[in-house]
Amino acid sequence: MNENFPVFIISLKSDIERREKIARLLNNLNIDFEFFDAIDYRSDEFKSAKKNVPANAGTQYVEMTEPEMACTFSHLAVYQRILDRNLQWALVLEDDVHFDRRLSDVLHALSQSTSPLKSGCSYVLGGQQGTSDYQLFGLSLLHTQKIGGVRFRKVTYKKHKVTRTCSYIVDQRYCQQALKLFSSHGFYLIDDRKILFENDVMDDIYFCDIVTHPIVNISNSHLELSRINKCKELSVKKRSVIVSNILSLRYQVRVFLGSFF
Repeated sequence: MNENFPVFIISLKSDIERREKIARLLNNLNIDFEFFDAIDYRSDEFKSAKKNVPANAGTQYVEMTEPEMACTFSHLAVYQRILDRNLQWALVLEDDVHFDRRLSDVLHALSQSTSPLKSGCSYVLGGQQGTSDYQLFGLSLLHTQKIGGVRFRKVTYKKHKVTRTCSYIVDQRYCQQALKLFSSHGFYLIDDRKILFENDVMDDIYFCDIVTHPIVNISNSHLELSRINKCKELSVKKRSVIVSNILSLRYQVRVFLGSFF
């Protein structure tokens, strides 16, 4: 089905149940894939990798938890694999996502030709469910690309509000720039697209909503637990209900207007 378009599944080697579940889903849709062993923040491998980050790499963009660092390491390792194999494009998935036949249609089309893809762009396939920024970004009605019958729309407003790295297509340039950013600045959140835009890792995002991600909680995500604990240490200013409603309405208007650009 997609023998000419690689698919990498980032997954902890110990997560047998997750691996079996997503493997069944991929096999049922006739999608070729390759597991990529994620780096466990509790492992000696992680401790060694963390210690070997150059001391002069620069200041972290944000304070990061160890699970967040391990997530960054894992995705950067996939980027290096893409470069080592001289792959022009690849799809990166995390092992807890769900999807239907539309994903196989996209991959089949890209296996035939990657000409619809634009260098300098990242193609995000969904996975925004449960995030605080869900639906707070604008999608163009004018700038669209249809791949395998699926319409990808250019993100025109608040591009950095597209978060998570559970399902996205990247090219060599993206991988090179992301690794370069790490070597010069040190740790950064791999799903912080504001940082990626500011450092020329990509120019634009095209988005479709065909991949879903489970609502994360402390029972199914070490990363989420670490972020909750980190937030407890922060002082967050609460807004009144009126102010929150006004800001929400303003966002909705801007998202609507952004669709016409």
